[in-house]
Amino acid sequence: MADPSSELSALLGCAPPPSVAALPADTLDRLASQLTAARRAQDVALEGSINSALKAVPLPLRGVVKKVLLG
Repeated sequence: MADPSSELSALLGCAPPPSVAALPADTLDRLASQLTAARRAQDVALEGSINSALKAVPLPLRGVVKKVLLG
């Protein structure tokens, strides 16, 4: 099993604050799971928002506009 603190660090992109890193391993695991679920939900919501906004763009231009917006 991976170190829960290192998994959380990977999700956050930096080391968690000492007060968070001091939490029990099972709590860190739950926190990492909740962060992962929240990011998935955010990705789904963002994709839905982009698709909704693109409905206002004429069909022949949607692919180009989406590429410009998302890179």
